[in-house]
Amino acid sequence: MMQFVMQPGMVYQYPLWGVGFLLVGLAALGAVLFALAVHRFLSIEFRRRHNDVAAAIFSVVGVTFAVLLAFVAMLAWDGFNKAKAAAYAEAALVLDVYNVAVGLAGPEAPMMRNNIAGYLETVIKVEWPAQAEGLVADRGKAYLEKLNTLANGLKPASVADGNLHSQLLRSLSRLWDARQQRLLAAETTIPAVVWIVTIVGGGLTIAFASFLGVPSLGMHLAMSAALAISGVLVLILIIALSNPFRGDFRVSTLPFDRVLAQIEASSAGR
Repeated sequence: MMQFVMQPGMVYQYPLWGVGFLLVGLAALGAVLFALAVHRFLSIEFRRRHNDVAAAIFSVVGVTFAVLLAFVAMLAWDGFNKAKAAAYAEAALVLDVYNVAVGLAGPEAPMMRNNIAGYLETVIKVEWPAQAEGLVADRGKAYLEKLNTLANGLKPASVADGNLHSQLLRSLSRLWDARQQRLLAAETTIPAVVWIVTIVGGGLTIAFASFLGVPSLGMHLAMSAALAISGVLVLILIIALSNPFRGDFRVSTLPFDRVLAQIEASSAGR
């Protein structure tokens, strides 16, 4: 568990279901063992005499941890949605740039279209696999710089060409912004301190539940295990969403694949 806290990215090297089963099993086992230890060293009579105070304190501790867990889960969910939106926005802007380039005349137009296709292939085949490993490969930047150079070098010969040129520059500027949003989402993760506080808070909540004086030992063990499993299930959800471009439920290259297919189909029809 400490290795996970220090290197949370290691969980993405394995299937999420496997990580989930492991965490659920460890949490349930830990809760049961701790409850058994408490039952061995503190008599049921002693614990039942303090049940009223312990239950009141436990309700406060439980609510505090539930709020913390919900906050972290919403943080992860919001980050995942932003990363997905950034990817779709970037792909849509690539298509906008290509459509404007199609309407341009002169020798620069084919070069721009080739650079756009090269950018898409680089994002799909180079940058996305790197993001899946927790890295950021800024290889597509070279294609955008070439597009900027070509766009800035255009000399519109008519009002219509001038309008296309202005639209092209705007689309390129927005594409740069969308790309930066996607790269930022790939680099942004939940800080280690949040993981530490969440895991320690969950452990304290489960441990505190073991001090309640429940007449039936079997029922007490079952409740402790259920409490641990419920918390770990939310933790698994946070793991799945905290790195949008990693793991089994990462943001896919689907929008870029679609745009590349459209561009290839358009080029084949010329």
